[in-house]
Amino acid sequence: MTHDVIVCGAGPAGSATARRLASGGVRVALVGMDSRRGWEGLSARSCALLVEEGFGEGLQESQEDGLPEGSGEAARIIAGPFARRGEWANGRSVEGTEWLVERSHLARALRAGAMAAGADSRMDVATQVRRTGDTWQVRLRGGDALAAPLLVDARGRRGAQRRGPLLLAIGQRFRLREAGGVAGTGIGAIDAGWCWWARNGHLLWVQVVGLPRAAHPSTWVRRAAAQIPALARALAGASADGEAVASAAHARLGAAAVGLGRWPVGDAALALDPLSGQGVYEALRGARLVATAIQSVLGGGDVRLAQRFIAERHEAAWQRGVRAAAGFYRENEARGGFWTDTAAAYEALLPPGGAGMGLHVEARVERRPVLDRGRILERDVIVTAAEPRGVWRVAGVPVAELKGYLETAAAATLPGAAAALDCPQAAVTSALHWLQESGAMSRQSPSRVSSGG
Repeated sequence: MTHDVIVCGAGPAGSATARRLASGGVRVALVGMDSRRGWEGLSARSCALLVEEGFGEGLQESQEDGLPEGSGEAARIIAGPFARRGEWANGRSVEGTEWLVERSHLARALRAGAMAAGADSRMDVATQVRRTGDTWQVRLRGGDALAAPLLVDARGRRGAQRRGPLLLAIGQRFRLREAGGVAGTGIGAIDAGWCWWARNGHLLWVQVVGLPRAAHPSTWVRRAAAQIPALARALAGASADGEAVASAAHARLGAAAVGLGRWPVGDAALALDPLSGQGVYEALRGARLVATAIQSVLGGGDVRLAQRFIAERHEAAWQRGVRAAAGFYRENEARGGFWTDTAAAYEALLPPGGAGMGLHVEARVERRPVLDRGRILERDVIVTAAEPRGVWRVAGVPVAELKGYLETAAAATLPGAAAALDCPQAAVTSALHWLQESGAMSRQSPSRVSSGG
């Protein structure tokens, strides 16, 4: 074996996974070329994950010349915050705040972080990936061969999947004649799709999302500007800077890993419609989950339980994302057939019963995989309508065990519960409140629980 884990794909998800594994002492090979360029909008929760990746100093005002260049310094990666403005077809205004990052700069910075943590970085392309016995063998275009028992597949959208309607994103950078104007981002609906743009300094990035065959991609930005006055004003006097970048924009849930030591991450595992989820957030969140699961397996944990842990979290994120996308597209159905058809396609992916809403789910106890002190283990959790993945602990208290104590103790008391579960009484009180509010316990139960000894 040359390594413990081979990570194929050096985008944000692959690089972040490699950094987390290498930081834990795992021998990691990170294989891949630079990511495609393009600006990405970041929410506050995405920035919070970037802080975990060592970019806390990067949440600063940007330089004048567009987005900061990636120089290895965290403070020169992220620009913002900026105001986000726009309007949907029903007249509802869109307002918010977001930061900006150049995707290829972010991937390079994360790759540098993985290398600093000890990952073996290969600026190369995997030409062959195959499983032989208990070993993954990866051949590189440059001639090297790598071998490891575990493979992280971060090579993007490929393989078996569930997917939403096929959508294409066309991104184009523009250079403005003058650097003046208000920096910020905007979003708006058009007849055949929607558009997001970001301006900073003398640079402007425009991304249009629509159906792959709606019109020739070279016309998409011009068509969007003809329907969105704010975009037309932003483009006044602008000239295209470089070639347009095309990328898939449809939501997809990759097939869950089953044994064999293959772990998909990033778009290979989960990609949401850009209207319902942010790619950087899902990439970093997925990297954290997969790195944690692999470390559990390398520490002696059950591989199938760890894969189930990941699959359940991807499924929950997929359902949330599909539901949100269906709502966004349905909200703009007055704009025309693209919006109506896309909403219907997403709604068809949801469980029956009002697009998955309003279904009554009886609170129940189930055995599910959970993260317990760095290991993925099976524990009793309480599943509710609001928490279909299940809740294990509230305020550090195992709620299924607390429920069992309250239902079986002859004279249930808060001190007794605290002693039985070895938890502070204040924490037990918080967990009891969650049980009552979630419907997992009868609302009459407080009368049965004495606060005395």
